[in-house]
Amino acid sequence: MKKAFALIASVAVVFALSGCAPTNPADALFAGAEEVCAPFTTGKAADSIEVTGAKGEVPTVKFASPLSSMEIETKVVSEGTGPKFTGNELVKVEFVGVNGGTGETFQATKFDGTDAISQYMQEGGTPDFCHALSGIREGSRVAILMPARLAHSNQGIADLGIGVNDSIIFIFDLLKVYLPKALGDEQPAKAGFPTIVRATTGEPGVTVPKTEAPKELKVHTLIKGRGEAVKADQLVTVHYSGFLWSDGSQFDSSWSNGQPAQFTLSKGQLIDGFIDSLVGQTVGSQVVAVIPPELGYGNTATGTIPAGSTLVFVMDILGAE
Repeated sequence: MKKAFALIASVAVVFALSGCAPTNPADALFAGAEEVCAPFTTGKAADSIEVTGAKGEVPTVKFASPLSSMEIETKVVSEGTGPKFTGNELVKVEFVGVNGGTGETFQATKFDGTDAISQYMQEGGTPDFCHALSGIREGSRVAILMPARLAHSNQGIADLGIGVNDSIIFIFDLLKVYLPKALGDEQPAKAGFPTIVRATTGEPGVTVPKTEAPKELKVHTLIKGRGEAVKADQLVTVHYSGFLWSDGSQFDSSWSNGQPAQFTLSKGQLIDGFIDSLVGQTVGSQVVAVIPPELGYGNTATGTIPAGSTLVFVMDILGAE
């Protein structure tokens, strides 16, 4: 199902928190996040969509077909109580995809948690889910109406039975909204660690000290997040960049790859130093970890990482579950 949803996106179908104190406790974790995409808008066409069904069940969708509009319209069927989606964030959703021209369902998850998908909703994406969801709270159910020109550029999708003039209707249960970047309280720099500079996106660059690499794991919190502590064996969502202590060169980065990564913090799944650096940290934090070879890749060369390398990771903890 995830593959199919990505296929839709590949062929072009697939609030900001102010400086004031949050009025919803769920917003505290996201305090400081910037609104990236224009807030969702509704309209008469979307309002005519009837969505019924309990949470945990595939919803029933009814409307008078063909249904379309001039712009993307979003209807909040039921509002959640979680933090608001603000853009350039990973989300987890259950969904139903319906042909707005015929009323036929062409895709759906099971709505029982077994095949929910995680999707990165980015500014400027086609179709513009970032705008369609901007301002929607975690836990909400929404109906999104996308006209043909904005869903698939009036090209249609023959494999899914979608004609050139058919709009697309998505029903989303927004199960989870992940942080866009580390958000929290800045911590003082600590001697002996690399110097970190950040782009506006939060992506880090490092300057490694011209000293001998530490012989043991060293971890320092750069931004102290406001969320819960990370536990072993949890699924964590992180942005990360990895560098070599020897010359400061970068060997990997989720920022460069275009979206956050998800890992299960279980021994044998990741290098021990990566796991040990994250367990006990709080969601929303940015940490820098200096990992000696015995907690990294040891005496084995891996990709562009030479054998016996001391590693430097800078990680934003965007969620844990």
